[in-house]
Amino acid sequence: MPEATKRRAGWWGWLRQRLARQESERAGSAQVQAEYLRVIYRNLAFSSPISFAMVLYLIAQAEPLTDDQLLIWGLVFNTYLLARWIASLLYPGKLEPTPARVRLWSAISVLIQASNGVLIAYLALFILPLLDLYAQIVAVMVVLILVGATAFSLSGRWIDTLVYAPPIYLSFAWTISKQDHPYAQGVSLLTLALFALHLVYASSHRRSILQGFALARRSADLARELQFKNIEFQELASARSRLLATVSHDLRQPAHAIGLLSEQALAAGSFDAVKSTLRDLNDLSQSLSASLTTLMDLTRLDAGLVQARIVAVPLQQVMRRLEAEYGASARAKGLGLSFGPSEQWVLSDPVLLQALLGNLISNAIKYTQQGQVDVTVVELESSVQVKVVDTGIGIAPDKLDLIFREFVRLDVSEAGAEGLGLGLSIVRRYAQLLSHQLGVESLPTRGSTFSVRLPRAQAPAAALDPAPVSLQGAISGPQAGHEEAVLAGAHVLVIENVELLLNSLTRTLAGWGCQVRSARNMREAIQEARAQWPDLVVSDHHLGDREPNGIELIQALRQQGQREGRPALRALLMTGDVSAQLESLAHDSGVRVLHKPVRPQLLRASLVELVASPAGSLGSPPG
Repeated sequence: MPEATKRRAGWWGWLRQRLARQESERAGSAQVQAEYLRVIYRNLAFSSPISFAMVLYLIAQAEPLTDDQLLIWGLVFNTYLLARWIASLLYPGKLEPTPARVRLWSAISVLIQASNGVLIAYLALFILPLLDLYAQIVAVMVVLILVGATAFSLSGRWIDTLVYAPPIYLSFAWTISKQDHPYAQGVSLLTLALFALHLVYASSHRRSILQGFALARRSADLARELQFKNIEFQELASARSRLLATVSHDLRQPAHAIGLLSEQALAAGSFDAVKSTLRDLNDLSQSLSASLTTLMDLTRLDAGLVQARIVAVPLQQVMRRLEAEYGASARAKGLGLSFGPSEQWVLSDPVLLQALLGNLISNAIKYTQQGQVDVTVVELESSVQVKVVDTGIGIAPDKLDLIFREFVRLDVSEAGAEGLGLGLSIVRRYAQLLSHQLGVESLPTRGSTFSVRLPRAQAPAAALDPAPVSLQGAISGPQAGHEEAVLAGAHVLVIENVELLLNSLTRTLAGWGCQVRSARNMREAIQEARAQWPDLVVSDHHLGDREPNGIELIQALRQQGQREGRPALRALLMTGDVSAQLESLAHDSGVRVLHKPVRPQLLRASLVELVASPAGSLGSPPG
C-alpha cells in the first residue's frame, strides 16, 4: 500500500473513531436531557391543576375591576394552563432519547416556561397595582409559591429557568417597590432575596441531578462493560477449551509415536534400523517442540507478558538466525531456503521480529512440498519490506481473511500440514504489537507471499556486527567447517539441576567440540569456574528453591571473574520461564535468553554467535 494511501486510511480511521465518539456523547446527552424533560413534564401534570385552582381563587377574592383585566388575564392564563397540562399528558413516559425528539420536546418546554413567565410578569406589572391590598397579598403569595416550587423541577435545564423565573421575580419586585406602603421596599427586597435563593437552590439541585445521572450512566456503562467482559471471558473459555482439545490430540500423537519408536529402537537388531528410528524420533521431537513453542507464545500474549522493546536492529543478523533455525527443516523436506542480503537497519524488537518472521518461514516450509522458500528484502522510500515467498499449495482468495484467526488450518489433509493452527494468529498479534504492516498475496497451487513492512533506522556510528561469521555451516550438520572451529575447544560451563537434562546437554555440546564442565548448583559452579574459567556459561534459570536463580548465579560468577582478573564471561540462559520481567532482567544483565524447548540448530547457532562475538557485545539483543 502506498504511503499516501496508508496515511489517508489512518486519517479516515481516526475521523470515524472521532465521529463515533461524538455520536456516543450526543446519545448520552440526549438521554440525560430526556430524563430532565421527564421530570419537568411530570411536574407540569401535577402543578397545572393546582395553579388553575389558585387562579380561580385569586379572581374570586379580588374586587371587581372596571376594565375586567384580571378576569381576562385569568381566562388567558387558565387556557394556557390547560394547554400545558395537555402537553404534559402527551409527553411519552418512555421517550426514545433520540436527538430529534429531545429537541422537539425541549423547544415545547422552553415555549411553555417563557409563556408562563410573560403571563405572570404581565400580572405583576399591569394588574397587581390595580388590586386592593388583600388581593395583592394573595396574588404575591400564590405566584411566589408556584414559582418557588419550580426551582427543583427546572434546575436541570437553565434555559427554562432563565425564561421563567427572572421575569416573574423582577417584575414583582419592581411593582411592589413602587407601592405607597411602608413595607413596600422591604417586601421588594425580600422578593429579590427569594429570587437569589431560587437560583441557589436550583444550582445546588442541578449539581445533585448531574451527579445522579452521572452515577446512573456510569452504572449502566459498568453493566455493559461487565456484559462485554463476560462475553469475552466466555469466548476465551471456549477458545481455551478448543485449545485444550486440539493440544490433547496434537501433542498426544507425537508422544504416543515417540513411545512406540523408542521401544522399536531398543528392540532393533541392526545399526541402520536404530538410525532410521532415531531419525523418526528426531522429526517427532521437532514437531513436539514447535507445538510447545507456539503454545508458549500464545500464553505469553494472552497474559500480556509480551512487551515490545523497539531498537535499531541489523536486518542481516536476524536473517542469519532464521537461516540457522530453519535451514535444516527445509533441507529435510528437500526444499531450497534462501535469504536475500540486506545491510539495512530497522526499528523493531529483535526477539519479536525473529519470532514473527520465523512463524512465516515455518508456515511456508510446512505447506510447501516441493520447490523453494525465498526470504527477500525490498528497500522502499522510508521503510523496508521483508517478503517470505513459497511455492506451496497456496490459499484461495475467499480464505485470506480466515488464515490469521486462531485454530485455522485450511487444508489439514495436506501431508505436513499438522499443527495447532495458531502460527499466523500469533504473527498477526506480533505485527500489531510492533505496529508493523502485514500483507499476504496467494493463489491456489501457485504459492503464497507474506510481507512485513518495517520502518528504517539509522545504523549506529560505531556499529559492530555481533555475529561476524556466517551461520550457514552451523545448520549443515557434522560437516560444518568454520563453525566447528569456532566451537572446537571452547570451554563451556553447563549449570542444570535436572540430571537427565544436564547429561543430555553436556553430551550434545561435547559432540560439537566444546570442552564441557557441568554443575548442579552455585557451589559446584564456582568450583568448576575456578578449576577452568569458561568462555561461556549455559544455565537454567530455576535451579531449586534453596539456590539462586540463573541470572543471579551468572552475576556471581562474573563478580568472581572480576576479582580474579578473568576475561569477560558470556552467558546463555535456557529456561521455560516466559515472563516479561525475566526477559527485561536478562537484557539489562547482558544475558542471552532461549526459551525451552530449544531446537539443537538454534542452540548451536546461538553458541557460535556468542563465542565469536566481541567481549564488549554482551548486552547485544538476545536471540
